[in-house]
Amino acid sequence: IPAVVAMMTMTTVFTACSSDDEGPSSPTLTISAARSDYNVSNTRAITADGDKISTTWKTTDKVVVFKEGWTKEIGNLSPMADSNNNVTKLDGSIQSGDLNVGDKMEFIMPRSKWEYTGQDGTIETISSTYDYAIANVQITFFDQNKKVYGSDAYFKTQQAIVRYKLVDGSGNPLKAKSLTIVSEKGQLVKSRSLDGKTVEHGGLEITPKNADTNVYYVAICDDSGAADKYTITAKVDDKVYTSTSTRAQEYKKGDYVRHTVTMTVFDDTHTERDVYEDKGDVTW
Repeated sequence: IPAVVAMMTMTTVFTACSSDDEGPSSPTLTISAARSDYNVSNTRAITADGDKISTTWKTTDKVVVFKEGWTKEIGNLSPMADSNNNVTKLDGSIQSGDLNVGDKMEFIMPRSKWEYTGQDGTIETISSTYDYAIANVQITFFDQNKKVYGSDAYFKTQQAIVRYKLVDGSGNPLKAKSLTIVSEKGQLVKSRSLDGKTVEHGGLEITPKNADTNVYYVAICDDSGAADKYTITAKVDDKVYTSTSTRAQEYKKGDYVRHTVTMTVFDDTHTERDVYEDKGDVTW
């Protein structure tokens, strides 16, 4: 079954203002861009229809532009028109006074505050807020009219999208007031700096927006780089349910994964400990 956005091709055009925002001719930049995304062929904004996910470009989408190394934010880009196919144009302004041929720029979408906390379980909020993708673009030429040419931008998705369908042991839907997700290795990303030097790991807390569903979409970035076991705990009415995956799961960047999670009522009196194993009478 298709996931979400596998390859996206677009043409990007934006106006670059000089550092003092003066001059009769402001530089423009035209580049081609592609995106590898969630193992499906489509475009940018994400919507869900049953077991399928599709995407479109919206004028409300935003690409934030930084100098190489994420040292300075220099502008913002947005699609020039809504689109339901895989081609669009991005338009905006940047501060280009200290840019030269050979310099690189970093692009990030949909915002520059990189965190996974505050999710509400909907695909719409993931699309607008947590669907991070980054690209690196190099300036290749300035012409006499201050038009700037750049290398192709290839946006790389930075998380998986996981759909959790919660049910009890009889298969009845469990509509959660809140739920948490933790990993055994403790490498779930809660937030990170753009340069990756500062990362906060921990559990994710989801506050569902829709009280009448047992299906929740979560953007997950796991830094362990390997399969891991996950535990989901959910408050349903006045009871707490929990479930731990019976086998390790690996959520790779760009994956779209669907789970039906069978949960049981959490028993807070249950404890276990190791026992001593009798090795028999051993000669000294």
